[in-house]
Amino acid sequence: MKKVFKNQFGLFIMLCVMVMATQSSCKKQENEKPPVINRIRAIAPAPNDSTLTKVGSGQNIVIQGANLKSASAVYFSGFPATFNAALVGDNNFVVTVPSILFSNIPKGQENTIRLVSKYGETIFKFPVSPPPPIVNSVSNEYTLPGQTITLYGQYLYLITNITFPGGADGTNVVSKPDGTSCTVTIPLGATSGDIIVKTQGGSTKYSSYNDQVTGMLCNFDNVNTFSYGSTRTNDQTLFPGAQGFYARMFTGPISSFNYAWYDANRSINLNPVQWVPLANLQDPVASYVLKFEIFVKEPWGGGGLMIRRDEGTWLYLARYEPWKATLPTPFTSNQWYTVTIPLTQFKTKTNNGEGTGNSVPTLADLTNSTGRRPMVFMYINDTSTPVTTKFDVAIDNIRIVKANR
Repeated sequence: MKKVFKNQFGLFIMLCVMVMATQSSCKKQENEKPPVINRIRAIAPAPNDSTLTKVGSGQNIVIQGANLKSASAVYFSGFPATFNAALVGDNNFVVTVPSILFSNIPKGQENTIRLVSKYGETIFKFPVSPPPPIVNSVSNEYTLPGQTITLYGQYLYLITNITFPGGADGTNVVSKPDGTSCTVTIPLGATSGDIIVKTQGGSTKYSSYNDQVTGMLCNFDNVNTFSYGSTRTNDQTLFPGAQGFYARMFTGPISSFNYAWYDANRSINLNPVQWVPLANLQDPVASYVLKFEIFVKEPWGGGGLMIRRDEGTWLYLARYEPWKATLPTPFTSNQWYTVTIPLTQFKTKTNNGEGTGNSVPTLADLTNSTGRRPMVFMYINDTSTPVTTKFDVAIDNIRIVKANR
């Protein structure tokens, strides 16, 4: 009897082992299947914990499906993403969308999410979009209709249209591969206002194109506060593309520590002008920028175009020295372009020169209790190195506007 029991018990153990082996084999076979993607959802908690319709660079998402734990690589439009294996399960795969250079997406891999494992791979068609475009500046805010303007910023690719004030779209749009700039031909009939840029990632606006009114201190035409200093002229042969009158500043080489801004043609002096509206004097200094158009005719290799108030102490001064960015080659433009100087660049003097110290603390400190005072543009050399290059520039449309216009 004992022998029969022992035989039956042994048989039972064998059957259990066989069942467990079979279950293990089935489970193993299930895990060895290729990954499957069913949907993409946001990683954030409710109410955003829902199915997404598109994803973009830097976004944290959850890929949902089956057999995901075995995945060893994931690609978005052909670009590999890194992930933490501890955040990967069979049905949920947490990953951050990588930075994507949209101009270099491999052909045929646009808008795809590809999961790869040793058991196979899957490709899930899904919109992978760039972030919304950003426009920080333009080449010349007063570029005429029919001419080409350049927009500078980020994510300026996959552009669907660029609309100018007046409602017409620009033509001949060409983006730089890294999305930091694009060119567009301005439509005939463009008026004054915002430039609207739309891409597959979203839209943005740049304010303002051809605005002849907002914050205008001096355009040397119908808003002419110019009092003395440089030459006021409308000679188109000197600086092609000029619109109406402008101021010309010019001189030859100057010596070290040459502060003689009052020499002929080395300054632009404006009568008292409203730098910022009286009602806005409590705004942060960073809220405003000084803008003007400039044409650099001769190679510029030293000295600074400096902007200050009218007082003799030069307490707060802003510097413009584009040649420093092109050393050892002197700077030249041969066309009009827009300069933007934040009012935070009006600074005190240090041993490093004028306008290299602390920023002006308030708008009232920069101007006065009314926000109104004269403004002076001057060309000087506050260094021990003589300037050997000529200085010959034209300046137009001096204005102070909101920083995000």
